[in-house]
Amino acid sequence: MNPFGLIRDLAIDFDPVGSWWFLGVVTLLLAAVLWGVAPDRSRISAGRRSALVLLRLGAFLALLACMLRPTLVASRRSLQPRTVLVLADASESMTVADGINGQTRWQHLTESLAAARQAALALISEGNTEVAVWRFDRAVHAVAATPTDPFPLGAWQQAVTTEETAIGAAIDDCVRSVAGSNLAGIIVLSDGAQHAYPPRDLPPQAAAREVGDAAVPLWSITFGQLRGSGQGRDAVVANLAVAETVYLKNALEVAGRVRLDGLADREVVVKLLAENEGGAMEEVARTTVRGAAGGTEEAVRLSWTPRSLGERKLSLVVEPQEGEVVLTNNELSTFVEVIDGGLRVLYLEGALRVEQRFLRRVLSASPDMQVDFQWIDSTRRGEWPIDLGRTLAGDYNVFLIGDLDSTALSQADQQRILAKVQAGAGLAMLGGFHAFEAGGWGSSALAPLLPFEPDRLARQPFDQPIRSGLHLPGPIQMLPDRRYGSISILRQAAGDQASRGVWQALPTLEGANILGRLVPTAKPLAVTADDRPLLVGREYGEGRVLAFAADSTWRWVMQGAGEQHRRFWRQLILWLAKQDDSEKDSLWVRLAQRRISAGTTLAFDAGLTLPDGTAVADTNLEATVVSPGGTSRPVRLARRGESFSGALAELAEPGDWKLVVRAARPGTATPVERTARFTVFRQDLELANPRANPLLMRQLAEATEGGVRSPEELAEIFDEIRTKPSVFDTQEQWSYTPWDKWPMYLLLAALLCCEWFLRKRWGLV
Repeated sequence: MNPFGLIRDLAIDFDPVGSWWFLGVVTLLLAAVLWGVAPDRSRISAGRRSALVLLRLGAFLALLACMLRPTLVASRRSLQPRTVLVLADASESMTVADGINGQTRWQHLTESLAAARQAALALISEGNTEVAVWRFDRAVHAVAATPTDPFPLGAWQQAVTTEETAIGAAIDDCVRSVAGSNLAGIIVLSDGAQHAYPPRDLPPQAAAREVGDAAVPLWSITFGQLRGSGQGRDAVVANLAVAETVYLKNALEVAGRVRLDGLADREVVVKLLAENEGGAMEEVARTTVRGAAGGTEEAVRLSWTPRSLGERKLSLVVEPQEGEVVLTNNELSTFVEVIDGGLRVLYLEGALRVEQRFLRRVLSASPDMQVDFQWIDSTRRGEWPIDLGRTLAGDYNVFLIGDLDSTALSQADQQRILAKVQAGAGLAMLGGFHAFEAGGWGSSALAPLLPFEPDRLARQPFDQPIRSGLHLPGPIQMLPDRRYGSISILRQAAGDQASRGVWQALPTLEGANILGRLVPTAKPLAVTADDRPLLVGREYGEGRVLAFAADSTWRWVMQGAGEQHRRFWRQLILWLAKQDDSEKDSLWVRLAQRRISAGTTLAFDAGLTLPDGTAVADTNLEATVVSPGGTSRPVRLARRGESFSGALAELAEPGDWKLVVRAARPGTATPVERTARFTVFRQDLELANPRANPLLMRQLAEATEGGVRSPEELAEIFDEIRTKPSVFDTQEQWSYTPWDKWPMYLLLAALLCCEWFLRKRWGLV
């Protein structure tokens, strides 16, 4: 059989001049002329007369041929070459040894192809079929065949791209590579585990549907086991959540999730490791988790109390189990910053008003402040008083109480707050419809520390109109009291006069609470234009107390005074925490993440601030990144407003990296330095969940006219393709019209001239 043997078609078409009737009449006339005007028999012999008749007949036939206008149409058809695509999964999950006698999936795949080699060679030997082999992981790689082996895959090799599996993108890329050719079929050899990041995360089902729409069959062969309960053992730390900062000697809760596959009803030890001052990892807590059927994730909570300052590494580790195939997913790590002197603020609010939203935003933006917010809903007063015992066990430096009624807190919790303030904490009460005496605080357990005298008649009941006699109507201009206006809380510029000018230019407030008669030890720090107290402070025990009657400082931000708003609230918190006299500059570094995969770009911000939170303008920052191997390189920084930002790229080496930022101010000899560490981990998408997915492979095949096959049936696929009928395709077609070409005119002229020449020679003309 010669598949490339040519099949020729030859046809002739006529396009007569006029019509067939006209051509018939002309033929009869020519026949009559030929018969009626014959050469004179008496003057020439019979042989010469026959020659002249034949010459005339030839001329008449040539004339008729021209009038018929024949066209020869010829075409040539040949067998169209066809291509079979073989896609072999070479991602890292194919190294999982879950086959017979510890055989890896890749070894099983290559052995299956070797068993089908003769069937593939028989298909190729027919001459019109090409078998194109591709290895794929995150990318696709063509495999060059040899005359004796169409599948020279060889041993599995580790590469950067093997850390992902992009089945859908691989099918799409390979189909595009043979665009325009006759695709006889696609054979996908894989474990069906699709693990890919954008832009290589094309769903395999979508790629298979496009193949099916083109009437191309796809056969899928799955390697590996769908491991479930009792099939394969794998202990995985699936998640790790922890706060980025923790205060010295405060308990830090570490939350995680552990998945135990194939370990049903077995207890597994989960440990929390923390870095000590010497840099070594030591166990600080442990717990046990019992595996459930189906490999569901189990929550884990452990606690760690740091005993030293600095950056510390934390690792959540599940102990390796007997028979585990993959051990790289048994641990997750991150970094936390152990700080001292940082401010921890508890903000209790009874109304989700605009003021609290702006206040929380500006305080949370300070790198040395941690704000814990709790909304105590006044519509659920039936559940009051709430229990804050666990919350108040934390080491808070400052307490903020917003528009909250005193009945929301129990007497015991109020006594705890009172004791903390007496021991050195700060407390600020903010304005609102149920603040101060309107909320009954003068009759509460916190009454001894309030800077105003109690007034039991000033109570504001719920579900009743707001009593106007308890509030000052706006607009209200807030100004520093001339006696105490130099306090750090109200400092907005260098010098009292310049600072007062800033306050006079600030937008007015919508209103304020009437604070009533102040206690003798209270100081009106800020007042209205007519000297009504707005901001009142006092000392209580070792702590400080403020009463701020307004609740609309957000208007400053909305009208372009955001910096003054930020400075006021920051300085207020620092004053309450007794950190208003610190002269130390603060260099801060904030990483977008503490754990990134290799190759990911990590953004960060850095800056140098004064104790009041103001950014240092005349400073230069330099940054250096140090790899786990100790190699360092500079990092480019760009100024963004009052801070600097940068991006760390080309982070390929797994391990703990370090970002070092230095700040130098003019006139200072010693630069300030701050470091921040982060982990670059090998994104183990493949081995973190190495289960085979035969369901996905079945969906690929069912989207086309192909089917699901076992590895032993691979040779039958090539035989099936070989027995399919070949597809023809018209390769060439041409036509020829002899009647309007010079040979026809030459023949006609030659016949007529020859007949005339003979007649003259023989004396007939």
